[in-house]
Amino acid sequence: MTENLLDSDNDDCVRMSVAEARALGEKALGTLGFSPDDAAAIAAHLVDASTWGYEFAGLPRILVIANRPELKKPVTPVTVVKETAVSALLDGGNQVGYLSLNRATDIAIEKVRTAGVAVVGLRNSWFAGRNAYYLEKVARAGYAAVYFGSSTPTVVPQGSVQKALGTNPMAIALPSNDNPFIFDMGTASVMSGEVLMKAFLGERFSHIVGVDKDGNPTSDARELLEGGVLPFGGHKGYGLSLAVQALGLMAGSRMRNGEVCDFGYLLIAFDPGLLMPAAQFISEFQELLEKIRGLPRQKGVSEIRIPSERGFREREIRRKQGILVNKRVVERLREMCE
Repeated sequence: MTENLLDSDNDDCVRMSVAEARALGEKALGTLGFSPDDAAAIAAHLVDASTWGYEFAGLPRILVIANRPELKKPVTPVTVVKETAVSALLDGGNQVGYLSLNRATDIAIEKVRTAGVAVVGLRNSWFAGRNAYYLEKVARAGYAAVYFGSSTPTVVPQGSVQKALGTNPMAIALPSNDNPFIFDMGTASVMSGEVLMKAFLGERFSHIVGVDKDGNPTSDARELLEGGVLPFGGHKGYGLSLAVQALGLMAGSRMRNGEVCDFGYLLIAFDPGLLMPAAQFISEFQELLEKIRGLPRQKGVSEIRIPSERGFREREIRRKQGILVNKRVVERLREMCE
């Protein structure tokens, strides 16, 4: 049985079923003041991230949420502050992004259904989680989407010794016959959740990913918290990161704390039928993917991978086999529940 497991058991982790992980997450989130419905929505997102193989984006995020100053501030419902037939600017009411971005996604889908296109911005919110989670909903509704999310300083601009940009992810989703195509990436060398997870465990990265507080290259996660993470790909990653931060301003990121470097989310969705019959696009897109998969492979390469296919495949396996959660994380969450 062990030989067939996607993730090998080890002494540092606990294997939990999806239901067990959700239950623990919901209970821990409840101790932070989240309602049962909100706790269930957040836990579902976190556990889904784990089934995709992103352990740091799963239940460990609850420990990070627990220490956020936003939890001590008033929370109000997500509201629409500016709206047209094809756009909406939302105020997140200091809600965590796992909740407010769900609302933004629903509004985007509603507008595309009626107008064919939607531009939705979200301000006054924090921590969005895994971007592909939201875009999957858009693509499964039959629409294409482009997403940008700016955040608080974590990344050191090229040539600087001080962080000023977020990890600033961007993502693209396209409808397909089966699972949608989703490309989701951060513009930093590593995501903030990975840094926080490794810092909690006292670990290092296998290579240099940022600088310490004095600007010296480092792989130590705790030093990265005081210093900053580098953009991926040198000047290209830096340019993308800065562009996403600017798009966050368009969504109203400065409104939250008066800073130009803060959380802001921009989602653009549209119906492929605006340009060609949707069925034609999907057919041609499948032809493109098959062409890519069928290309001659380099020696030792078993398959030419398509973005998101691994995640969808592994999600189904982990839903049956369960997920691995670090023992120290489980212990801390259970302490919260007690």
